[in-house]
Amino acid sequence: MMVLRYLLWLIGRFVLSLRYHIRVHGRDKLRNLNGPVLILPNHPGYIDPPLVFAALWPALKMRPTVYEGNFQKFIPRVLAKIGNAVLVPDLEKASAAARGRTEEALSGIVDALKKGEHHIVWASGRVQRNGTEMLGGVRAAADILRAVPEAKVVLVRTRGVWGSSFSYAPTGDRPKMQFAGIPGILYLLANLIFFMPRRTVDITVEVVDRSSLPAPTRELLNPWLEKWYNANGPERPTFVPYHFLFGPRTFAFPEKQNIAEADWRQVKPETREAVNQIVTDKLGRPLTAREQKAPRTTFEELGLDSLDRMEVALEVEQRFGFTAEQSPATLGELWALAQGLAEKPAPKPPPPDWFRPPSDDGGLKILGDTIAEAFVARALACPSDIAVTDDIGGALTYRRMHVGARVLAKRFRQLPGESVGLLLPASVACDTSFVALHLAGKLPVLLNWTTGPANLAHAARVMGLKKIITSKAFVDRTGITVSGTDYVFLEELRAGIGKLELLRTLLATMLLPARARAEAPKISPDKPALVLFTSGSEKAPKAVPLTHANLLSNQKDGISIFGLTRKDSILGFLPAFHSFGISVTCLLPLLGGMKLLHHPDPTDAVGLSHKIAAYRPTVVCGTPTFIGYILERAKPGSLDSLRIIVVGAERCPASFFDNCKRAAPNALVLEGYGITECSPVVSANTRTDSRPGTVGKPLPSVKLSVVDLETEKLLPPGQVGMLRVSGPSVFPGYLDYDGPSPFQTQDGTRWYVTGDLASVDADGFVVFVGRLKRFLKAGGEMISLPALEEPFARIYPPTEEGPRVAVEGIETEHGRRIVLFTTEEINLRDANTNLIKEGFRGVMRLDEVRKVDDIPVLGTGKTDYKVLRARIAEEAKT
Repeated sequence: MMVLRYLLWLIGRFVLSLRYHIRVHGRDKLRNLNGPVLILPNHPGYIDPPLVFAALWPALKMRPTVYEGNFQKFIPRVLAKIGNAVLVPDLEKASAAARGRTEEALSGIVDALKKGEHHIVWASGRVQRNGTEMLGGVRAAADILRAVPEAKVVLVRTRGVWGSSFSYAPTGDRPKMQFAGIPGILYLLANLIFFMPRRTVDITVEVVDRSSLPAPTRELLNPWLEKWYNANGPERPTFVPYHFLFGPRTFAFPEKQNIAEADWRQVKPETREAVNQIVTDKLGRPLTAREQKAPRTTFEELGLDSLDRMEVALEVEQRFGFTAEQSPATLGELWALAQGLAEKPAPKPPPPDWFRPPSDDGGLKILGDTIAEAFVARALACPSDIAVTDDIGGALTYRRMHVGARVLAKRFRQLPGESVGLLLPASVACDTSFVALHLAGKLPVLLNWTTGPANLAHAARVMGLKKIITSKAFVDRTGITVSGTDYVFLEELRAGIGKLELLRTLLATMLLPARARAEAPKISPDKPALVLFTSGSEKAPKAVPLTHANLLSNQKDGISIFGLTRKDSILGFLPAFHSFGISVTCLLPLLGGMKLLHHPDPTDAVGLSHKIAAYRPTVVCGTPTFIGYILERAKPGSLDSLRIIVVGAERCPASFFDNCKRAAPNALVLEGYGITECSPVVSANTRTDSRPGTVGKPLPSVKLSVVDLETEKLLPPGQVGMLRVSGPSVFPGYLDYDGPSPFQTQDGTRWYVTGDLASVDADGFVVFVGRLKRFLKAGGEMISLPALEEPFARIYPPTEEGPRVAVEGIETEHGRRIVLFTTEEINLRDANTNLIKEGFRGVMRLDEVRKVDDIPVLGTGKTDYKVLRARIAEEAKT
C-alpha cells in the first residue's frame, strides 16, 4: 500500500505542478520529527489540501481528514482508501447520524495519534468565506490536543489560493469545482499541457513547542491559531489567467455580500427568548445584551462550532416542528427557523413530462372496489400518464410506479405479520410503498411521528407491528424510534434491486397485463385498507381502521361534487398519517387519474409557493393554517394556476378569504368538514352550491343528524347540538378498544357520534361550532391537552390542597395559546424541555407557563378547565 501511496503522490504532484508553483518555507524543520504529529493547516480553498500533501507528505506521511461528500464516486473512493483517509460527513445539514459519525472520526484520530501516527486536521473545519481564517468555537483541535498531550504540533499556513476557482472569492458562494473532470482536462489541452499559467502558492511550516501553546481549550487555543494563520492580515484575492495567450487577464472580485436580511419583526418575542435560551444552554453562559438583539451574530462569534450548531438546530427543529435545508449560521437564522420563516432553496425545475397532457381529458373515475384493484386498473388504463412527482423521486408514470410497487411488494410479502408500519412524509416513496403494501397483501399502519415515542410504541403494540417501512434520511433528521419494532429502510431495499429484475418486471407488466391484475389480492371491500390513529384525547390514541369501501366511497363522492378532471393536478403536502393527506391528497388523485405533486414539509410556505409557481397545479387542499402560510409568502402571480382551494380540519377565519383574493385571484375557496373516522370528508361547499360561514352540505352518500347533548333527541334546523354521521364512509369501530362505544343506533340507523358541536340550517348547510372534547386544533393537527398535561401531573401529583398543574388552551385570531397553569415554580424553557424528553415535537408544546395560587376545581374535585379557558380568552382580548 505504501508503494501505491508514493505513486499517487508522484502523479498528484506532477498534475498540480502544471497549474501551481508551490514554494515551501520551513520544510527543513520537519527533519527527524517523530510521532505522534498533528498537522493543523488553514483552509483558504478546496485545492489547498492536495497542495499541502504534495509539499509535505514525503516528510510526514500523514493521514488526511477529508469531507466524504467529495469521495462518493468509485475513483475518489479508491484514492481515499489508498491514502488511508479519515472521512467526515457534511455538517452543513442538521443530522444526528452525521454528528455521531463526526465524533467517531475524531475519536479514531485520537486513538491513532496515541499509537504514534501522523494526522492532518483542518482546524477551522470549513473553507474560508472572506480571505481570513476563522475558527470561532470549533472544538476539534483543542479536543485532540487535550486528549493527546504528547502529540507534536505542526502549523501550516497556505497563501495564494484565495482568488482561485476553488475558493469563495470569485462568486462569494461555494466553489463549483470547475477544474474537476472534463473542464480541467480541456484547460490543460488548450494550454498545450505545459504552457498553462501557474498560480504561486506559499506554504509556511512551523513546528510549535507544546509549551508555547495556550491551554487546549477552544476559548484559548482558537484565537491563538487565528492570529498565527492571519499573521499577514486578510488575504487579497489573486487572479491567474486560464490560458497563456487568450482570455481575460484581470478579474473584478465581488465585494463580500451581507447576510440576507429577514423581517425579524415576524419572530414572536417568546420564540426568540426560547431560542436564545437553547443557545445559552449550549454555550454554558448567558448571551450578552448585544448578542440577544443582534440577528447577524454568527455561531463562530458566539463560540459554537459546526457540531454545536447542528445540535442546536436539531433541538430547535424538534421543539418547534420546522426544518431547514441548511443548518442556520446566525442567531437570526435560528430565530427564523423556530418561527417557520427560514428560507429554503427553490425546488428543482419540473421535468418536461409533468406538463404533458393526459391520455384523455374526462372526469376522474375509480376503477375498482379495493385500493390494489383500483390502482392496477388505473396503471394499466393509462400507463404513460404522469402519476406523481417530487424533488427526490422525480416524475413517475403510472407504469413506472406500478413496476416499482410490484418489485417492492415482492420484498414486503416476506415481512412478518399482517400489519406493517409506514413512517414517511408526503412523497413518491410513501405513495409507492403504500401501494406496494397493498399488492403484498399487507395492512398499512400509518404512524404519526409527532405524537411522541410513547404513543408510537402504543400504536405498535395495538397493531402487533414488527417492521416499519421508512427512510434512513428521514429517521436521521428526526431521531424517531418506535419501541419493539425494526426499521426496514427503503434505501437498503433499493440497493438490492437490480436492473435486470426491473426490466423483467417492466416487460411482464407490459406484455402480461392479466397477470398484473391477478396479483392484486382478492379481498372484500369491507376489509380494513389502512389504520390511522387519533391524537389521543385520553391517555392513548385509538386505532381507526378505514375499509376499502369507506375510503373509495368517500373519494367517489368527492369526485362527484368538485368537478375535477384528468387535466387537473393537485399539490399534496399533508403526511399520510393525516386522514385528509392519505385519502384526499394521495389516493383520490392516484386512483382517479389526476397528476399528483408532493412536497414533504407542510410548514415550508416559501418552498410550497415556489413549487406552485413552477409546477402550476390547479388544486390545493389543506388546512387554513398551512395554506394561509403559503398565501402570505407567495409572490404576485405565483398562485395564478390555482382554480380550487379546499380547506378543512379547522375553522377558516374571514381574513383567509381576503388573502386568497389577493394571492390566488383565480381560485375558489371551498370550505369543508371532516373527521378521521369518516374517511375523512363529511361535508363541503361546492362550486355550484356554496354558503360562506358554513362547511357545506353533506356528501351525497353521507347522512347527518344533530341531537340534544342530554336527551339525544333530534334537534330542528338551526339549533346547536351533537353532530352524528352515518353512511358508507363511516369506519367499523376502533381496534383493541374497551371504552364507550362511539356509535348510537336510532330508528334502525347506526350513527357515529363525532364529539363535535354543530347545527344544520334549513337548506342543509352545516355550521361547525367547535370540539366538545378537550382538543385544540393548530395547523390542522389535533393537540391533546390531556396528553400535554400528563407529564407534569406525574411530576407534580395532586395534594390534599388540590391539583398543582393543569394545561388548557384556546385558538385566537393570532394563533393557538396553550398555557400550563401551576402552583409550582416552573419556567417555560424547563417545561418544554420536559415535553421534548417525553417525545413531543412540533405543535405539541406550551406557549406559556402561568404561576397561580391555586388551580380552580369543580365540586367533584376535578379541575375546572372552563375557568382556565376563560382566563386565557380574557387575556387574549387585551
